[in-house]
Amino acid sequence: MNPLRQEMMQIATGYWLSKALYCAAKADVADQLAAGPQPVSRLAEEADVDRENLHRILRALASVGIFAETDPGTFMLTDKAEYLRGDHEESIKYSALMLGDDLYEVWGDIYYAVESGRSAIERRFGRDFFAEIAKDPQKSRIFDSAMQEIHGGETALMLDAYDFSKFETVLDVGGGNGSTLCGILNAHPTLKGQLFDLPPVVDHARQVVSEAGLADRVEFIGGNFFDAITGSADAIVMRHVLHDWSDEQSTTILRHCREALKEGGRVLIVEKVIRPGNDPEFAKLLDLNMMAIGGKERTEEQYSSLLADAGFNLAKVHATPGPVDVVEATVA
Repeated sequence: MNPLRQEMMQIATGYWLSKALYCAAKADVADQLAAGPQPVSRLAEEADVDRENLHRILRALASVGIFAETDPGTFMLTDKAEYLRGDHEESIKYSALMLGDDLYEVWGDIYYAVESGRSAIERRFGRDFFAEIAKDPQKSRIFDSAMQEIHGGETALMLDAYDFSKFETVLDVGGGNGSTLCGILNAHPTLKGQLFDLPPVVDHARQVVSEAGLADRVEFIGGNFFDAITGSADAIVMRHVLHDWSDEQSTTILRHCREALKEGGRVLIVEKVIRPGNDPEFAKLLDLNMMAIGGKERTEEQYSSLLADAGFNLAKVHATPGPVDVVEATVA
């Protein structure tokens, strides 16, 4: 078979493997196999699924090195499969669950986004992605865990790329569970922090920050950044916030940030800036996912234009060798 054609077929059928991975993650197979090889009958019984069809899923995954069938009907972990364990320090289990559930459904309507210029999730669910997962506490927990898996290692990259010691107060807009702010405060003991997010999110962040022993240095502020951003700081951080939203929505958020920024302050946008050219880059694929849910990844030129519309100047892009950069902006 022509190897180029074979490679194209592998790409075309890629979602088969993605959904098989989702099934294995949902059935907790890797967690069950942590103690050693087990027959598929026991795996299926523990997960309350059909034995034969689970066997077929695991056989397909074993063909690409994810699990291995040691004896007929008995499976064990492989080096790849270890990453599906929920307790692995570099686990992708919850990412596989998130990507294989609502996001998979949204991607089924990706051509609608291409054709209409609107988000695919709007057609599928009639609302934004975050509103959709917020309806289900279990999906919310999976989403939070997936975000930690995907973005957990980025705080160190951000801190290496940018010096926060010049500031007195940092306001984390869309601060989520508080892990980013905790990382900044731990690295700079004299800093004070503020965390702004939706009230239910702030309640969860309060617990995380308290457990980190940093509650006395953080002010928690509930609100909606499309309405206003309360708080006042000489640095505002937004990590993976603007890429969730359109240019119009992002401009609104940035204008509200401007109102909360002290004179001479900085806005720091922690996202991956898309580079020009044809080189492989994960951000270019992530951009398609954001297109599906109504957001976008951006180039340096696009950030410059977006910031200008909100009354900022792009001061510098602080590049990192990893999946994020730090876009520094000043008030125009």
